[in-house]
Amino acid sequence: MMCTNASEEFSDSKELTEKSDEFGELVIFEGSAKMEPSEALEDGLLADPDKCGMCGGPLVVSRMLHCLHSFCEECLDKKLVGEGGDAGSPEASIECPTCGHHTKVGMRKMAALPLDVTKTNISDVSNASSLHCTSCTAKELAKSRCNTCHNLLCNHCDSAHHYMRCFESHQVVALEDMRKDGVKITIHKPLECDIHHGENLIYYCNSCSSTACSECVKNEHKGAEHHVEGIADSEMRVRQEMKALLSESKNKIDELMKLSTGLDSSLQELANQRSTARDLINESYQSYKAILEKCRDEALAKLNELYHERELIIMKENDEVGKTIGNFEDARSYTSRLLEISTVPEIMYLRKTVADRLMELNNNTPKFNETFHVEFRTDFGAFETMVKEHFGDFRTEKSREPSPMTALTPLAITQPLTNGCNASITNSSPISLPTSMQSSFDGDVSGNMQNFALAQSPPLPQVNKAAAAASGMAGFSSIAEYNIAQLATLAETSNSAATSPTPPFNLADILTSDTAYKNLASLAKLGLNADNPITNGTMIVRSTSPASLNLTNSLINGFSGVSSSTSPLLSTPDDIMSDPMSNILPAPTPNPNGTHTRSNKVSPMQIRNKFGQLGPNKGQFNSPHGFCLGLEEDIIVADTNNHRIQIFDKSGGFKFQFGTSGKDEGQLWYPRKVAVMRTTGKYVVCDRGNERSRMQIFTKNGHFLKKIAIRYIDIVAGLAVTGHGEIVAVDSVSPTVFIISESGELIRWFDCSDFMREPSDIAIHGKEFYVCDFKGHNVVVFSDEGHFLRRIGCESITNFPNGIDISDAGDVLIGDSHGNRFHVAVFSRDGSLISEFECPYVKVSRCCGLKITSEGYVVTLAKNNHHVLVLNTLYIL
Repeated sequence: MMCTNASEEFSDSKELTEKSDEFGELVIFEGSAKMEPSEALEDGLLADPDKCGMCGGPLVVSRMLHCLHSFCEECLDKKLVGEGGDAGSPEASIECPTCGHHTKVGMRKMAALPLDVTKTNISDVSNASSLHCTSCTAKELAKSRCNTCHNLLCNHCDSAHHYMRCFESHQVVALEDMRKDGVKITIHKPLECDIHHGENLIYYCNSCSSTACSECVKNEHKGAEHHVEGIADSEMRVRQEMKALLSESKNKIDELMKLSTGLDSSLQELANQRSTARDLINESYQSYKAILEKCRDEALAKLNELYHERELIIMKENDEVGKTIGNFEDARSYTSRLLEISTVPEIMYLRKTVADRLMELNNNTPKFNETFHVEFRTDFGAFETMVKEHFGDFRTEKSREPSPMTALTPLAITQPLTNGCNASITNSSPISLPTSMQSSFDGDVSGNMQNFALAQSPPLPQVNKAAAAASGMAGFSSIAEYNIAQLATLAETSNSAATSPTPPFNLADILTSDTAYKNLASLAKLGLNADNPITNGTMIVRSTSPASLNLTNSLINGFSGVSSSTSPLLSTPDDIMSDPMSNILPAPTPNPNGTHTRSNKVSPMQIRNKFGQLGPNKGQFNSPHGFCLGLEEDIIVADTNNHRIQIFDKSGGFKFQFGTSGKDEGQLWYPRKVAVMRTTGKYVVCDRGNERSRMQIFTKNGHFLKKIAIRYIDIVAGLAVTGHGEIVAVDSVSPTVFIISESGELIRWFDCSDFMREPSDIAIHGKEFYVCDFKGHNVVVFSDEGHFLRRIGCESITNFPNGIDISDAGDVLIGDSHGNRFHVAVFSRDGSLISEFECPYVKVSRCCGLKITSEGYVVTLAKNNHHVLVLNTLYIL
């Protein structure tokens, strides 16, 4: 099959007419029928179909590979030679530079590749002065064009196309309209047979799947075994076949797109599984490390016990040996003196007494154990084997059998526990910390190996409690006494946070000595002096006795005239509290430019409890967006993608749930935020419903009460309830605060877009509204009437804040999860930075909200990790 180059063009109508007579017909189509570049890209073709993908120039004698990518014949020939195909091997093939598909050419080489006639057989005649009809032999001027049979039409042919039934499905377009619309007019030159030159290809042999000319039909395709038909006769059938293949390929593309989306999701899920498995490995390490530290401490205590037992024995035996030696020395001294100065009668007189004594000493020499042995033995090999066996193993999708620890494709990790339970990660269930690895929410630490803290701190110094009781100070805990002494010492020595270790002390000495007034004044001074780096907000004061706490407060109040807060504190249990002085932070002050100086130390937060994982069952979550604390400090979670509200006790135990999936009243449709009315315990839930946002009220048992229309809110980013029972909602799309009554009446609202970019949470303290600005990296404080008051935080401290709460003492806690770690910055109400904390033990993604419990624990919700975290900051509020 031979075609002329695409660069050849017909110059005038006469030439067109001659060509029409010579080749039989001309095929013209408008430019709109060509594939747009965007469509070409979608179908995998080159961005510029008229350029060679190898040399970058215009296509010259374009040859098409089996993958439908076209290149210059010369470029393909050079590539074939370069790939060793010049010898004409039967197995010779060309690799497509675009997609890498191999096309076999064999001995024929370039002749085995078809010409890309869509490029080589087309000429642009849009600028021709006149065009003649190609549908008949009259050679009259053409006035229109048929897009179906691709012929130029004169007046007669145009009429025939409009009125004859055989042309009723043909589409006819006037040439004038095509020129007005700027449609490119091109012609398809008739295809010429490459065997019989001068003959046009007008037949198609279905048996050979090739085109043929009239001479081919008489010779090469002659016989009953060749089913030959005219190209025009087979047009409809071929078009239907091609369209069917095209439709099938479109369906395949859709299937592959879905598969690609699924693979992307699998890749993301795999990354999440790796992250959660890595977190569990790190948490397991910390947990086992705590067990080892406990074993070490017990072993050291046992060693000391064994040592002291044997030390007492040795000291007792040594004392006996000393006494025996003294008895020998006395007896020998007396006997020697007797022999030296006494007469024979005197010696004979005392002979029996002296001899009996010496014989008694000689015959009754005490026998002592000179060998004592205390040795610590451990089987390192057995321990290493045990650790490798029980530290954890991986499970993948290929087998239910555990994979070795060196596996490189961890899809699941199983954690063997001492009680025989397993916690495993599956494709749909991110890991949650096993119960046996969680500290008690209430702060109790037992001797059971299953209940241990993730990090154990050094013990406190011993305290003389008897002396304290004798002085009338009974009821103080050791930590309270310890802190009083430390604070008094700090005030007397320096204003620095670093102090030397405090020796055992007597509380009575502090309160009854000549310097008692000075010591107590030092306490008051520490509580009041804002310039002192040891601020009242960071004092470690823990007492289980109300009397001790009241006494401490009264001592401070007596000298300062300021009431000390009795808000709940955050600290570790009494018996494992770390050295308080190691956790005292400098109190940064705002710089003149409004930013804050970061503290020297960001204290770690311990994990008190962690519960929840991805899933639809009770205690599982699916992208939860909000939570709050109930009247009894239950944790109420808006389980967004599961369309429900779940209620847990403060230790993570599931209590009940309410809500069914739907948009009707009483149903829940992607609930985002939940709040509790303190006076009645009713739940306020914001979800989507049929509108952009919807608010519904439920009883404390989860029964639907009413719906409140909030069509004026796009997305509720923060939800809170004032002390008067007014509902406060914040719109994140157009930053606005709305105050709504329980009956649904809009009481008032104020626009805060001039002061912030994107609200993410809200907290209320008295008559002040504290709104987190997620993209502004701070918290904006408004009065309840909407007046701007101040800003708290800055980008370096409160980076993308997404949770806020305020303690009873007025300290502002701002949380963020930027950098995949949960970070809390504590400010005073005037915006002064007090301290910072973060949890290094688990990575989190998109935490939503922050709440503080009456015990002082910080609660947050990790949306993308699908779990709730309860943290202990060692911070006193």
